[in-house]
Amino acid sequence: MPEEKGKDPPGGFVGRSSTLDVEEPEWPYTLDNNVLTTEQRQFYEDNGYLLVKKLTSDEDIEHFRKEFVRICNKEGNPLGVLIMGDKICKPNLIRSEKTVNKVRDFWEDEELFRYRTLTEVLKYVECFTGPNIIAMQMMLMNKLPDSGTQSSREREMQKLLVCLAAMDPRTIPPIKFFHGLLDCDEKSPRVHLVMEKGDTVFFHPLLIHGSGINETSGFRKSISCHFASSECYYIDIKNTTQKHLEKEVIRIWTYGGFQVFLCLIFWWFVMQGKRINL
Repeated sequence: MPEEKGKDPPGGFVGRSSTLDVEEPEWPYTLDNNVLTTEQRQFYEDNGYLLVKKLTSDEDIEHFRKEFVRICNKEGNPLGVLIMGDKICKPNLIRSEKTVNKVRDFWEDEELFRYRTLTEVLKYVECFTGPNIIAMQMMLMNKLPDSGTQSSREREMQKLLVCLAAMDPRTIPPIKFFHGLLDCDEKSPRVHLVMEKGDTVFFHPLLIHGSGINETSGFRKSISCHFASSECYYIDIKNTTQKHLEKEVIRIWTYGGFQVFLCLIFWWFVMQGKRINL
């Protein structure tokens, strides 16, 4: 996202460089091309998200689903993949689709990695980032039926441009999110978004979002990737309101000092165009 005039950037790095004396475009958060309609661009400006129906094919989704199950069943063990679940570390736990609720960082899994290379996805991503696209964190989420502890609830979060595709054929219970970074009232009304299999939603970097409890008896799967322009650049967050992020990132990515190194080297992938800053 471009820097706001007269304000400090909100995160660890900011969007493409801007000049203060340039007139603000009518739609500052999307770029001129022949992909988005006027109505779509205005909706994204007003609401901070854009839903594209049936963007991801059933065939691709089934390939991703099968690969996820294969990883859950230990039939594959891609280098660096992080497998997460509420009870995943308990002894004698049988790892399966019923116990794993997320896999991430599957850089070395050819099938799941393929999602971020889909031309139909990158075509829309370019509307927000421009032609030089980098891909970052990638996840496949498997929301299990809730056990009554509300553990299937996804916390609200703020990220980079998020591209998320629904993988289940049934209607997905609401994904809840709301605008705002400062003075945000958590009791304010939230927008509910219902998605079908293959639908893809693009979230603005400043749109805080999450998903509700899975009250069904089945799984709710989705696959997502975070994209940005390679023209983004880092800022020093020391002595800012974002300084806590530095400690959090180091804590998450430190495994005897090894994982931090991997994160810095491998986290950014150029999907289209060229590497400029990141």
